[in-house]
Amino acid sequence: MLPSLFAFLLFPLLLLPFATCNHQSQAAASSPPPSNGTTVYDLLPLYGLPPGLLPDTVTSFSFSEEDGQFVVNLSGPCYVEFEYLVYYKPQITGVVRYGIVSQLKGIQVRRFLVWFDVDAIKVDLPSSDYIYFDVGWVTKKLSADQFMTIHSCRTNGLIDVVTNATTSWFSV
Repeated sequence: MLPSLFAFLLFPLLLLPFATCNHQSQAAASSPPPSNGTTVYDLLPLYGLPPGLLPDTVTSFSFSEEDGQFVVNLSGPCYVEFEYLVYYKPQITGVVRYGIVSQLKGIQVRRFLVWFDVDAIKVDLPSSDYIYFDVGWVTKKLSADQFMTIHSCRTNGLIDVVTNATTSWFSV
């Protein structure tokens, strides 16, 4: 009788890790926004970052206040023209801390017809008029004004490249 009672009480404890793992993987897969109605565009300024770092096609995001890790899901691939053409993959991940997004994956910038991964985005503390993009071992300083508004996506940056090249070629 005692061994069966012990097994009866111990069995749910053995299943607890599996239930916790399943719950965490479901939460990460669905990536719902926080229940208080905060959007990713509201969250960025709380960390000293401009809201226009991400395009207007965010469908969901998840954020861990404990370690700053985030996942942002877009409705699809996206191109936005800032001072440079920027490509956003459908999923963007990284770690956010006050004034910096590091370990960034899913954002690229085009320079001289070559696409480079953006590894980190930083702002000055205290705040200034500039934002810095780390692309490999190069840091590019840009005006922060262009990131204060949320931009709409273009679905295909290659068409824009060909159109711009054709226009500049025939205008000579």
